[in-house]
Amino acid sequence: MNFQRATVSTALIVVAGGLVTYFTLVVAMAQSRPVAKFDPLSTYVGTWVATNPGESAPFLMLRLSVVNAELQGAMSHFKIGGVRNGELVLSPLTFAESPISELTLSDSSLWFVWGGDAPFHGGKMKFIAEGTKVARLNLFMNPGESDEIFAHYKGLRGLPPRIQLHREGTVVNQDQSRAPAEDWKPLATVWLINEAEVQYRFDHGMYADYATLLNSGQLEKTGRHNWTIVPVNLQSKREPLTGYVIRLDPSSQSYKVSIVGNTSENCTSGLFSNETGVIERKSVECPASLQ
Repeated sequence: MNFQRATVSTALIVVAGGLVTYFTLVVAMAQSRPVAKFDPLSTYVGTWVATNPGESAPFLMLRLSVVNAELQGAMSHFKIGGVRNGELVLSPLTFAESPISELTLSDSSLWFVWGGDAPFHGGKMKFIAEGTKVARLNLFMNPGESDEIFAHYKGLRGLPPRIQLHREGTVVNQDQSRAPAEDWKPLATVWLINEAEVQYRFDHGMYADYATLLNSGQLEKTGRHNWTIVPVNLQSKREPLTGYVIRLDPSSQSYKVSIVGNTSENCTSGLFSNETGVIERKSVECPASLQ
């Protein structure tokens, strides 16, 4: 009995010792491997497309690449195809893509110059990443261009403030994230947080929680450069958006954000997004106390 116990004990020690040696080796190998660094230019590199709501064929393609450590790109030509539901519908032109020029990174946004076609005569544009798969393009038109468009398309509600882009091959339901007029604040808040996360990662190589975005000044900086009206209260950590609960759970390479109403009037659905920038509107169950 004693001999058998001794044998078993010795075997356990050998196995345990083997496990310790194995795990030590794994840790040493992991530590010896170089940690992949985040490349800020990867935020922009790729093929980006824009489509009208309900359509699959793009009216615009923007291709960005890195050549000799510098960003270069080309963009297709597009025109006004008409008006639908009070908004412009844009259509592609068959001209060859034109190179874009004067690419400059400023405040985590990409500025460039493009030669367009009437009534868009080209000029400065701003590419703003809203995630790894979603972005928007702001066109800066002179008063003459705006007057020309409104003269030809009477009854137009107004020019879209943004041309929505997504990476080629990404499925984005543009209608799903649209909110009723009275519900614009939570949707704008998701946009703001997604943009702030992209810009924070651009500078720091990782994503951040809401408190960090707020305390670091990133939310204010993003809002100041890209927004006319900031939807959230930048002085409050506990209730930045009255009537809604914001949850932001980050890791170094990803994050999840949700905005759900906490009153009986707005708790029937919530907005959900992540590092891709794609936004989904989903039905949620109201808390028992609100029913």
